[in-house]
Amino acid sequence: MLKRSLLAVGGLALVLYFLPPQPPAEPLREDRLVLGTLVTAKIYLDEVPDRSPFDRAFAEVDRIDSLMSRYRAESELRQLELQALSANVRVSAELHAVLARSQHFAALSNGAFDCTVGALTNLWGFPDAEAPPDSAQLDAALALVGYEGLVVADSSFRIVRLGLRLDLGAAAKGYAVDRMVAVLEKFGVAAGLIDAGGDIRYWGEKPDGRPWVFGIQHPRDSERYIEVEDLGLAAIATSGDYEQYFEWEGERYHHLLDPTTGYPARTCISATVWASTAMDADILSTAVFVLGPERGLELVAGLQDVEALVFFEREGQLEHRSSAGVTGRFHFVE
Repeated sequence: MLKRSLLAVGGLALVLYFLPPQPPAEPLREDRLVLGTLVTAKIYLDEVPDRSPFDRAFAEVDRIDSLMSRYRAESELRQLELQALSANVRVSAELHAVLARSQHFAALSNGAFDCTVGALTNLWGFPDAEAPPDSAQLDAALALVGYEGLVVADSSFRIVRLGLRLDLGAAAKGYAVDRMVAVLEKFGVAAGLIDAGGDIRYWGEKPDGRPWVFGIQHPRDSERYIEVEDLGLAAIATSGDYEQYFEWEGERYHHLLDPTTGYPARTCISATVWASTAMDADILSTAVFVLGPERGLELVAGLQDVEALVFFEREGQLEHRSSAGVTGRFHFVE
């Protein structure tokens, strides 16, 4: 999730949305290149005198990026890194919410999701990486990683591991999508959809009453997809090893790093998560991908309003597993 923005993902959209074959009600649409990827906003609104709903929604994304970017020296996130070694540092309510939620899921996932992986992501350098780092570099970066190094207080944080670097790329993009929806709802938009490079959030009912139907990109065949019924959860995110990767000595190295080894996680090919918010779906798709099908689905089973579909390889064969709420509600489409 790493162009020159904290919130970037790059590569192809991981989740595609599909409408029924009959002519649907036509939404108003705006496409803009932000978050390091193409972001699409589709809204159903009777009258829009100007583009102000879109302008305000995309301005909200820029505002969040200015708070949470690890690439901007003046961002609140970077300032927290600089100041929190000496004392507890109070942060804005928004940054606190995203960091606290990140730490919550870090603990639940035993560190499979970890927002303190900045030293590792900096070292690998996706999406421009061409070769893996050497073992000495990797060991040095791993010594700076660990969610226990960031201590959460009521309205502040303290860093207790010297050199720790934060990376909210797997959380803040989802939060930005949630904020876009909130802004559009304030404009009276009763239904719509945001797609930020595969992180999707939708709300309301289409004016013609047609259902929302979604498709997940097949992880190994770009000509196929998996169509999934509306599960009643407003957000979808996919983490896949086909987004950003390079090949080195016959092996694929992708950008989804296991915080415990420093190397790309090897147990999954893709993990799609449905949740109530785009931020939760974004975080949990990363956690499930790193944990793998067994432990990842075990994590999902213990959470309310969360579902998952995981693809992985066993003995050269593509397999999939899903949580109870997804089972029987999807099919493959050529």
